[in-house]
Amino acid sequence: MPWSSPADQPRWARPALLLVTAVALVVHAWDVHRMQLHLYYETAVKSMSSDWTAFLYGTVDPAATLTMDKLPGVFWVQALSARLFGFSSWSVLLPQLLAGAVTILVLYSVVRRWTGPTAGLIAAAVYASTPIVAALARTQIPDVMLVMLTVLAADAWQRAVANGRLRWLLLCGVWLGLAFQTKMVHGWAAWVPFALAYLAFAAVPVWRRIAHLAAAGAVTLVLSSVWIVVMLAIPASRRPYIDGSMDNSPLSMVFGYNAFNRYGVSNAGAEELGVGGPLGKSHSPWLYMFGDNVAPQVGWLYPVVLLGLVAALVAARRGGQAADTAGRTRVVWAGYAMWVLLLLTQTTAFVVSVKPHTFYLLCVAPAVAALAGAGAVALWTAYRQGGWRQWLLPLTVAASVAWVAYLSGHFSGFYPWLAPAVLATGAVATLVLAVAGLARRDGASGWRRAGAARTAAVGAALAVVAVLLAPAAWTASVTDNLSLVDAHRPAAGPTSREVATVLSGRMPRVLPDDEVAWLQHFLDTHPTPEKYDIAIPWAPQSNPFVLAGRTVLPVGGFTAQVPNVTPSRFADLVERGELRYALVDGPGAKGMVTTDYPGYAAWVQLSCVPVPGYSGSLYTLYDCRPGRSI
Repeated sequence: MPWSSPADQPRWARPALLLVTAVALVVHAWDVHRMQLHLYYETAVKSMSSDWTAFLYGTVDPAATLTMDKLPGVFWVQALSARLFGFSSWSVLLPQLLAGAVTILVLYSVVRRWTGPTAGLIAAAVYASTPIVAALARTQIPDVMLVMLTVLAADAWQRAVANGRLRWLLLCGVWLGLAFQTKMVHGWAAWVPFALAYLAFAAVPVWRRIAHLAAAGAVTLVLSSVWIVVMLAIPASRRPYIDGSMDNSPLSMVFGYNAFNRYGVSNAGAEELGVGGPLGKSHSPWLYMFGDNVAPQVGWLYPVVLLGLVAALVAARRGGQAADTAGRTRVVWAGYAMWVLLLLTQTTAFVVSVKPHTFYLLCVAPAVAALAGAGAVALWTAYRQGGWRQWLLPLTVAASVAWVAYLSGHFSGFYPWLAPAVLATGAVATLVLAVAGLARRDGASGWRRAGAARTAAVGAALAVVAVLLAPAAWTASVTDNLSLVDAHRPAAGPTSREVATVLSGRMPRVLPDDEVAWLQHFLDTHPTPEKYDIAIPWAPQSNPFVLAGRTVLPVGGFTAQVPNVTPSRFADLVERGELRYALVDGPGAKGMVTTDYPGYAAWVQLSCVPVPGYSGSLYTLYDCRPGRSI
């Protein structure tokens, strides 16, 4: 076989991999039972775990009135875990934690077969110590599952390239179809590098490569379409309203609201992308990956990736692969092509977006990790071969240390010992590698060359520490409950006000705890036979009521402007005795960026009466039952 097989692994590889995975899992899961869940996603998972109809449609409310503004794939898994183990933070997040561990294991496997077990282990360690990986593993955000499915697809793609067998490319199509169910069009993005690299390097004739890609693409399309087709087949009057659309269409939600709108293209979806609107950028989109809100989360290893690619290209030009079989060379360069294209595709998709949340960049972490692992091995190989190329490794260590110092200097109040520790370790590593390189020059005596080899090994070990110390420290910060590991804008690292401003947009205010308490008390002491206990003017605000087991009517969806319940629909619900109480923004409500699009507040204030004593600073409770008052 033209690549590494499991038998090629040294004895230390598997225990080391298991150790890396176990440490990552412990860090990711630390105090996870205390983690805040996402207001909107938690509400949906709670509803889906308590009612199979809500589960099928992926609705926010247990009465299956309004779907989420996403496909329900990830949330089906979370809801099943909650149903199996009981609803809690840890049971909801368990699938996310497991997905992170699976990603580490599969990434190692892919990189090991590509450039060897050492590169695979380094890639696994780099991914495990990437700060945004740890931050997202502790949230409900779908990107964690998306990345796992993309790496599984890369594994199947790699096998297909090596042996040209259709079944592996079909499996790749299956994984990417499931990735679409996880995060819609973003799940298809990996097909760009996979298809281009397969066309260039697969071990079959070109015409067969095209046929294979067409078949695998068809598999992806079929699996991607399942939920959409089901929703289109059911009459709109007999299913929940589709959040994220103005026309109650799953196509508008998936391809408009969650795709074209992300790039400023008007369509039938909601007018705003979501609560808070576009984030905007303070610099050129092409510098986005180097900004303070992105690079510390995913980009500590940029110098290793860049200079490692240089070392690999130089080796190829000088015939560094001459001793390999043609098949092996093909697989190696297919891997480089795929990972580089994946990195460029994912990066481009977000730097040109009008809403580039930092946590979306989790999708580049596997490519950065894989290229860093392969790059480290290429640099070490060049170093051992001597000549001018041996200086690429010390240069990489020095550049990485300088990059760490630059990034850390922007957050001087966070782990102030970190930059000096990295600088000291990196300086020693660079010096040791340089001295060892000089000692290994041609003409050195045997004992001197042997000593230089041992010295170089020490320098390489110090270099690994210097390069991974900063991202590992930021990753470990998620365990202290002081970092910006937020359910809605997750990130690892410092909590200074300026960083919080960059990394997390302000969500509209939800009900304060005291106002929730008196509303819950009122509903407890005034039970009604109506189908809905209360109407809520913003779907995420339904959270405390759904968690308390109440049946709510969520109005306006995630953006508070989706017309899922029109004024005539309100009147009909009240007339039929299905709704009595309604909550409306009070005079102190702030933070909502949208208007009363469905006309909800206007209808309630005109047709209902305020409940005496239940007007809070942010919201007012109304009684809408005809002819009745409190």
